[in-house]
Parts: sequence; structure tokens; C-alpha cells
Amino acid sequence: MSELRKPGSLEWLALALVLALALGLRLYKADAALWYDEIYTVVNSIRLPFGDLIASYESLNNHMLYSLSAKLSVAALGENEMSVRLPAILFGVGSIFVQWRISRRVTGPVAALIVALLLALSYHHVWFSQNARGYTGLLFFTSAATLAFIKGMERPGWKIWTVYGLLVAAAMYMHMSAGFFFVAHGAVYAFMLGRRLLARAEEGQGTRWPGMGTILPIYGVALSIVVTLIVYAPIIGKALQTVGEVAEASNSEGGAALAEWRNPLRAVAEIGASISSMGPLVPFILVGTVLVLAVGIRSLWKRHPLLTAIYVVHVPLAMILLYLVGVRIWPRYFFVDIGFIFMALVEGVFVWSGLIASWFALSRRWPGAASAIAWIGVAAMTAISVGLLVRNYAYPKQDYVGARDYVLAQVAPDDRVAAVALAGYSYRHYYAPRWDVVENSDDMERLRAGTAGVMWVLMAFPHQTQAGRPDIAAELKQHFDQVATFPGTLGDGAIWVYRSREAR
Repeated sequence: MSELRKPGSLEWLALALVLALALGLRLYKADAALWYDEIYTVVNSIRLPFGDLIASYESLNNHMLYSLSAKLSVAALGENEMSVRLPAILFGVGSIFVQWRISRRVTGPVAALIVALLLALSYHHVWFSQNARGYTGLLFFTSAATLAFIKGMERPGWKIWTVYGLLVAAAMYMHMSAGFFFVAHGAVYAFMLGRRLLARAEEGQGTRWPGMGTILPIYGVALSIVVTLIVYAPIIGKALQTVGEVAEASNSEGGAALAEWRNPLRAVAEIGASISSMGPLVPFILVGTVLVLAVGIRSLWKRHPLLTAIYVVHVPLAMILLYLVGVRIWPRYFFVDIGFIFMALVEGVFVWSGLIASWFALSRRWPGAASAIAWIGVAAMTAISVGLLVRNYAYPKQDYVGARDYVLAQVAPDDRVAAVALAGYSYRHYYAPRWDVVENSDDMERLRAGTAGVMWVLMAFPHQTQAGRPDIAAELKQHFDQVATFPGTLGDGAIWVYRSREAR
């Protein structure tokens, strides 16, 4: 299915207003404190000279294309929270535009604008758009590649499949988890090709030379592989080694404490936890979302089976591949599906509205009943989105700055300040370079014994740190009091502040 008509001036105006709203919501408070992964990216990637950056891949935290984009932003605007996040903001707004294009082809102009508005207001979309990582870039390029894939299947041509190959390569250079998404492209195409070849065989055309509709997609895939290998050429050995080390660590005894992250159900639980701010409404929101989503996906399958198949196949296929590779199944790996999810939700609301109007015979008495119910549903989704979005601005992702300033306001000349593990990295390399870092209980005891005054200790990822560093947790319990908590929107993202019970 292709777009029936070009957008008119009113539609372009409405879209422009939605995108302006999206940009404003993503710029607002984008200067809040960076969290650990962002700090690691700045220190180990963005600050590197260009030549070192494209040849470095010591961690999966280096989202190559994002690091390069952020480096340009920092060069133009100076290093600060806003500049390192600016590419994520722009990719986020761009991804809304691409999803509008996709939705318009499948569900029409009105529904497409609603999808764009809900994405603009989406808590998760705004959160990732204010995260100096490659996930909104990944969403942008995978969505654009999917649009090119659909166009290429409808009207094969060298130009569109060249664009497809370049978009896939850009997504892969942004983050290698894009491969899990494009496997879904390949699986769907292989199924379609298999059906086509089977049909030819049944018609006695098994030896016929494949047409351009078969050759061009293969060309697009081949181009994407070649370009991906070229851009990764300086680091391909390091990249494979790093992925292997991550998988090995996840399966080793040292990674046992985090083994639950390989459980697919954990990803589902994390997504559910992200809407916990809605309180007693959560069960109703979840049940309603599932019902609307299921009906919406079924309707989208009838409208555009190719697009629907890609996203329906991606989720279980990615979970299986991630599990087999031994990599943790983070919910963020499925952020690329957010546009389709909102499209299915909007479609589901309109389908359910028609069903409800039909079941209660409302349309006989009121011809516009189905439409009215649909708009009530859209208003409800908008209200829920706004309610969830407010939480994004309540706290930073991790409040390293708030915790630091709290301690600095109370610390005496003879006091000592230290930060534990990951918090130690963040403070030592970014927010408080002179503070001590504690890696184990011996460090803690040594620093405490050498302190004339009070000792202050800051801990990030408190639940994870306590589970992974029980010796430090025991030392804190025995000699320290927790005196302050600085919440964050990141899961386990609070900063805990401890103060020793007595001065030495």
C-alpha cells in the first residue's frame, strides 16, 4: 500500500507543530546531570582524537556513529550535558518524522499524526532522546531502512535498494544490536522468496532467471554488508573480541549475580516497572494496552502484512538470538519497535471503537458514535502519556550533581569523601575528580582509618552494588548511616549518601 495523496498545507502544519512540540520536550531539562553510561561515553569515546575514536572499541558502550556525532556537537558547542545529548535529541525528533511517513502509508493521514503526537509525548521516547547514547539514532535508521525496504518491495529499483543498504550500514555503525532487527528483515524476505519460488515451481517455471524483484533486495543486503565491514574495518577484530568477552562475562561466575538479565521475562518486567508511576491504574493500563495492541496488530496485518511481519518477528527472534549469544536482554534493545507499537495502539483504538459502537447498536442512533469513541480513546492515551512524561522531568537519570552538592555543603575540612565502584568512576572522571574511589572493604577501612573527621561515601546503582560488593555493604552497615537519597529515573538509578557514625 502506498500513500494515496501528498500531504496538504494543513497536514504539514500539524506535523510541524507536533515536531516542534517534540523538540521542545526533548530540549527541556536536557542539561540535567549525565548518568554513568553517558559519562563513560564522554570519557572513553567523545574526548578521544578522531583517529583514535574510529580505531577504538574496548566496550559495547562505544556506539560508534553516535560518538562521532556527539564529538562534532561538542566541537561546535563545547563539552556540556546538552551538547553530548544533542544528537540523540535530533535523531529522536527525526525518528518521529520517519514513523509518521510509515504510518501514513499504512493507516492514513489522521492516524499518522496521532501516532506522531503520542511519540512526541512518550515518556520512553523522550527519555532515550535525552540519553547521550545511540538508541534514538538506531530507531531513526532502522525505521528509515524499514520504510525503504517496503518501498523497494513495492517498486524495486537500484536507487531505493542502494538507500536501503546505506541505511542498514548506518544503523549497524550506530549500534551492532541493529543486526538483530535486520535479521527480521531477512527472515521475512526469505519467507516471501520461498513462497515465490515454490509458486514458480508449481507453475513449471523453476529454471526461470530471477527477476529484478529478487536480485535488487539481495544487492541491497550485500551493499549493507560491504559498507558495514568497511566502516568497522579499523576495529573489527576488537569488536568481535569485545562481544565475546561480554558474553563470557555474562556466563561466568562473576556474572552470576546478573544472570537474571538474560531471562526474557526480566525485560518484560522492566517495561512494566517503567509505568509504575500511574499507581493503582497500572493493572488497568496494562490489560487495556494488551487488548488494544492485539486488535491493532491484527488489523495492521490485514492492511500491510509485510510491515507487520517484520515487527512481530523481530521481538521473539531478537530475544532468542540474544539469549543464544549470551548477551543480557536489555529492554532498550526493543526500543526500535516503539513506533510500530504506537501505530498498533492507535489502530487498535479505532478498531475497538467500531466494535463497541456495533455491539451496543450506537451507530443506529448516532452515526458518529464510533468516531466519538475513538477520539475519547485517543484523548485517554494522550492523558496517560502526559501523566507518564511528567516523571521524566522529576529527577535526572542519576543525580550525581545533587548528591555532590549536598555533601560539599556539609563536609568539614578534616572530612573525607569517597565514592563506591561505578559512582567512583563517575565522580573521579567527571563530577568530582579529587574524591577517593572505593573498590572493596579494604579500601573503605584504610580510608576510614586515615580520616581525622567524618567520612562520607556515595553509592550509585545501590541494589546492584550491594549485591555485587557484599563486603562494602557490610562495612557500610557496621560503621555508616545512610543520610540522604537522590532518586533518578534510571532503573536502580538512585544515589545513596552515607556518613560515618563517628570521627576518628
